[in-house]
Amino acid sequence: MSSQQHSPDSGYDHHNSSNINASTSLLVGGADSGSGTPNSKSESSSYFPPMSDYSVGGSGGGYSKRPRFGAGLYPPAGIKRWRWWNYLAALILIFAVVEAFVLLIGSSLLYTMPDQIQIDSRDFRKVEYQGLALDPTATYKKQIQVYHVTKEFGPASMGGLGMVVTALAAAQQKSRTQKVNIVMPYYSMLDKIPGIGIKPFTPLPLEIKDNHGRTQDMVFTVHKFKFAVPQKPSDLEQDKRAITPVTVWLIGPGDTYPFDRAFQSKNVQDIYSSPSGLPGEWKDLYFAKAVAAFIQHQNKNDDISLFATAVTRLIDVVHAHGATNALVLHYLQQSIDKGAMGEEPPALIYTLHDYLDELQYSNEIVSVQKFMDRRVHSEDDEEDMFLQMDGISPYCHGHRLFTSAMGIDLADAVTFVSKSMAKDIVEGRLDFYLKELVLGSVLNQAEKNMFIGITNGVDFGKLNPWTMPALREHDLSFPTNEFVGQEEQEALALENAAAAAAADDDEAVAPNAVLSSHLTIRSAKEAAKHFLYTKGFLTEQDLARPLVLFVGRFQYNKGLEFFTTASAAVKENGGRFVIMGQPNNYPLRSVTNLERLFKGTVTVIGDAKTQDDWGVYWRAAADFLLVPSLTESFGLVAAEGLLFGSTVISSGVGGLSEFLVDRPNAADKRQIQEQAELDRERQFMPLDQQLTEAPREERYNSYLFDPFANDAHIQLTAAINDAIAEWKRLQRKPEEHEKFLIRLVNSAKAMGWDRAGGPVDQYRALYEITLNAIGFNSQTL
Repeated sequence: MSSQQHSPDSGYDHHNSSNINASTSLLVGGADSGSGTPNSKSESSSYFPPMSDYSVGGSGGGYSKRPRFGAGLYPPAGIKRWRWWNYLAALILIFAVVEAFVLLIGSSLLYTMPDQIQIDSRDFRKVEYQGLALDPTATYKKQIQVYHVTKEFGPASMGGLGMVVTALAAAQQKSRTQKVNIVMPYYSMLDKIPGIGIKPFTPLPLEIKDNHGRTQDMVFTVHKFKFAVPQKPSDLEQDKRAITPVTVWLIGPGDTYPFDRAFQSKNVQDIYSSPSGLPGEWKDLYFAKAVAAFIQHQNKNDDISLFATAVTRLIDVVHAHGATNALVLHYLQQSIDKGAMGEEPPALIYTLHDYLDELQYSNEIVSVQKFMDRRVHSEDDEEDMFLQMDGISPYCHGHRLFTSAMGIDLADAVTFVSKSMAKDIVEGRLDFYLKELVLGSVLNQAEKNMFIGITNGVDFGKLNPWTMPALREHDLSFPTNEFVGQEEQEALALENAAAAAAADDDEAVAPNAVLSSHLTIRSAKEAAKHFLYTKGFLTEQDLARPLVLFVGRFQYNKGLEFFTTASAAVKENGGRFVIMGQPNNYPLRSVTNLERLFKGTVTVIGDAKTQDDWGVYWRAAADFLLVPSLTESFGLVAAEGLLFGSTVISSGVGGLSEFLVDRPNAADKRQIQEQAELDRERQFMPLDQQLTEAPREERYNSYLFDPFANDAHIQLTAAINDAIAEWKRLQRKPEEHEKFLIRLVNSAKAMGWDRAGGPVDQYRALYEITLNAIGFNSQTL
């Protein structure tokens, strides 16, 4: 019997070791091998290695294995198989190496990370807000040339900024006291708009620094198109001349990577995204510097005669909107300091559109340094960088440059989009996050009376219950009568007349076909409810129930913490509560759970498509609009609710207080304070100048509560109870109800951009004051 010889510690399983050793003894000793031969088999061995792997040798004539590994079933002597502890040791070693590597990388990242940004809280002095004094008899001999700098405008409007700047520019152009230009990025999505008519204007050079700090020359091209201002016959009553379009200047991408990828966008929702390879900060900084280069180019007048008696300012005002454009003022001020803007540089105006998000906007200092210009009096790179950093260091915190305060300091005048909030900011009644960044700068401007609150207007050109095609298609539009709808009727008549002329057909829609079949706003709103019922959104019982609507983003400052209280109050009063909005920083589950907790009362509409398709019908049908915001710079959604005939239930904070009038409440502290301030003002006002205000009973359009009071939830419940109780009373008095709905609509229309003494007049006066302050040449008038 034969088998392979092996060592006891060879690492193989000892389960069969006795059999293997038995067969081995027969092979090794020649005298004791008996009848065993190499070809005989043992019962304990079932394998014979090939003869070529063995040789005959030794005194006993037995076999000995050649020193070649891998030829047989077992490894040669001295080769060990790993036990479990060997694998454990290897695993521990690998784990230790990985841990050491992670520790090394983590330590490297930790030491290379910028320091935490620390902003110390501080107390500020008290300053009395003065505001803007308007002269209603003022006349102007010259149109002021205004260049608005914005990231959004017209067809490239994604949110509130675009809506505001578009409406302001159109109203200013229609006034004919201001000639408006817009400077914005050349988003690639604009090329997809039919008939927009974009044309190239001029290429311009720009300098930036490459990754090694070397100056890099670049060229970008400015394009332009004409934006037609909507108009109606009444706009031409005083001046028969046609209203000229607004010129829109488009800052194109550079010709050098990665700036050749700037402003790429598939649609309007994509305009703030940045392609791979181009950081968003670089795109903002590139735009700011390119705008300044373009403004400098535009302010040069190469056609001025050598014998001219006065220098002509070509651009009167550069009006920058928002913190992302504040650095435009920095680059312009550098050009002014160098004398590159001529003897009469433009006045610089800066508008803050909110006091939360804009204050947090910042850029990495290393990114800002990439776009700095060399100082002409310094040849040393380090000294040059020190001098430049010295100019922006007051606005640097940690590793970032916060631009809002820079914009406020560099501007000749600063505006905020709400008069009441501007006053509260200056006089210390409004506490807000990161106020330490800007409040000192604001107070400096306020002491010069150059921090002015100019309340935004409302543009009802698109979201309008008289003109919206979706409502007109289903005969749900509001009626036109001697009280409301005349302007909309004019606009629709022009639209249909143009359509009829274009069709050149006897069957074209006639201008008088735009009239609604409804005789009252009340009946139009009831029809909208019935329409939603036929589409399965409301039940038959809902047709007789009050409908409360919320429209807005699901975020904390919108007061969503009051939703549970509001839902309970609406349910208690037998109403329906529809929540329509977009997910944001407030937990979505907390909102959607309300449907389960208040089944049959609450409906949540959170997807964008449903809102786009059905939102206008919910607005038309709503009896109330809930606006429980904790902060609001203006409160556009509330003004829109009034236009759709919805009574507003609101916190009345911020800009909302400028147009929302609470129902009479003798115990309300805010009403008592408001009346006391009015009485104090009248003490110093001549009798012939005191205006008699209508009683609150004839003016109120809302039910307000104080969101910061200890009993805020109780106040909200009381406001909802009062509102629905009054709605139920008015259901039995149709004529009185219609008068109330007309009051709501007219209170919204009183917020138009072109209202007498409104934003257009106030900006015109502010431009004039600012130009006089910096030395407005009278010969340019």
